Amino acid sequence: MSPRRRRGDQTVPLVQRLDALDRAVEVLEDVAPTGEVQAAREIIDRIDRRRALSAEHTVIGLFGATGSGKSSLVNALVGTEVSKAAVRRPTTSRPVAAVLGEVGSDELLDWLGVPDRHHLDGSGTALEKAGQEPARKRRLRAADPEVPPGLVLLDLPDLDSVQVDNRAVAARMTGLVDVIVWVTDPQKYADAVLHREFVQPFASHDAVTVFVLNQIDRVRPGEREAVVASLEGIARADGLTSAPVLAASATTGEGLEELRTHLLDIARTRDAAASRQRADVASAAERLREAADPAGLRERVDDGTVDTLTEDLAAAARVEPVAKAVGASYRYRASGRVGWPPLRWLRRFRADPLRRLNIGQERDEEGLERTSLPEPDAGTRARASGGVRAFADAASEGGTDPWRSAVRRAARSHEEALPDALDQAVAEADLRGRATPWWWPVFDVLQWLALLTWVVGLGWLALNAALVFFGIPPLPLPMIEELWIPIPLPTALIVLGVAAGILLGITGAALAAMTGAWHRRRARRVLTVRVRDVADDLVVDPVQEQLDRAASAASDLALAAGESR
Repeated sequence: MSPRRRRGDQTVPLVQRLDALDRAVEVLEDVAPTGEVQAAREIIDRIDRRRALSAEHTVIGLFGATGSGKSSLVNALVGTEVSKAAVRRPTTSRPVAAVLGEVGSDELLDWLGVPDRHHLDGSGTALEKAGQEPARKRRLRAADPEVPPGLVLLDLPDLDSVQVDNRAVAARMTGLVDVIVWVTDPQKYADAVLHREFVQPFASHDAVTVFVLNQIDRVRPGEREAVVASLEGIARADGLTSAPVLAASATTGEGLEELRTHLLDIARTRDAAASRQRADVASAAERLREAADPAGLRERVDDGTVDTLTEDLAAAARVEPVAKAVGASYRYRASGRVGWPPLRWLRRFRADPLRRLNIGQERDEEGLERTSLPEPDAGTRARASGGVRAFADAASEGGTDPWRSAVRRAARSHEEALPDALDQAVAEADLRGRATPWWWPVFDVLQWLALLTWVVGLGWLALNAALVFFGIPPLPLPMIEELWIPIPLPTALIVLGVAAGILLGITGAALAAMTGAWHRRRARRVLTVRVRDVADDLVVDPVQEQLDRAASAASDLALAAGESR
């Protein structure tokens, strides 16, 4: 993470920041790297535990490399040897605490894991004397300068110790103390490893960070200012733009009073713990943002991408074949009512196209309607799968890779249920419209009248032929003289009936075709709407929920970092 960090608004209450970070962690659990999520959870837990302990004590930890003189500096600041029992030359092997203000400190030190404690109360140490000096000499900001602040000064193992356990203790303590004091010396103050691995990760902790150039007595007087300026420049390059850089010498006492007063100033305000916690929350939020930045994602799913997804899923649901079957079913049923009666029996050799697809016919043992649509071919399945993938990519365009992956997972979260849901959407659709259109009975009656007409004419002629055969005088055959050639009435009835039946059949077929085409278009619209409902439920809504989570995470991370919403 870059040492250059945005500074948060310190007016945002810590509780709100914690709550916002906690919400963001919940959202980012499946998006951000596990390490960053776990680190944020640990920060939240650590802050909660620290807030439950003494608020009267400020924990100040002295960190540094081997030979920086931390132990000597602690003893000099206190005015007595507090590290004697815990020091194993040349390195400190475990933390040692110098405690000013005993009440409430034991629980705090138990949590810190510091068994070696030296209580300064009543011993007349330098810290106590400094705490009792007049305010004009100490330049303290407290209202009551006569009351020494609660303070825990920790001498910690070396950050570069050859003992792994010592390094681990020191690294752990960087996350627990309220104030970090980086102690270095003229030989190692520019050590790249120290700054890269330890200082830079705390670049947002200006308010609770102090640099101490110890052993300043080893630098010639004319060069001291340049060395301190060099360390200050490195600190600013690390991202600590306002952390003070002080020079001191545990041997000669040079600069000790200024350092002691500065630490007492910090402790007396009793704001160091809260400042550290705000910085920790902001840092965790920034790391989460860098690991899985939700910025860049659109807030709403675009309707155009949903339309494209619906088209792809409609192909998988076989909407077009079903729509064709609806039109064909209408023509099939119409032919049974408006077709020429002598040919209607031919329908028996064909099944209703919708019945053949088993649409709207029966339910399975689960009470669900099923279709007999053929399984989509490989190309159709690939189109549906590709449609879901393309929709997810379009919906997550502009987002970072972790969020794009999360959106893809959301889009495919119901992929196994999608084929069955599409089948149900088709099977349960109302595709037939009105069962009996008004014009079917009219054409049906006219067809039967036409049939009756030519049957009467044919029967009349047949009866006369039979009478002639048996030598009986035939019935009279009236002639229709108005035509260009006289035609017997029975013959005219036959011609009229057949012609009318054929004409009605052709007209009915044409009307059935046009109405069937309308029903086909209607079925396509109905099925497309139902497919879109399935797409909304199983693909679009999960993706939109993920986009909403991203927007919520972005807002919460900004709040946790102390930024304006």
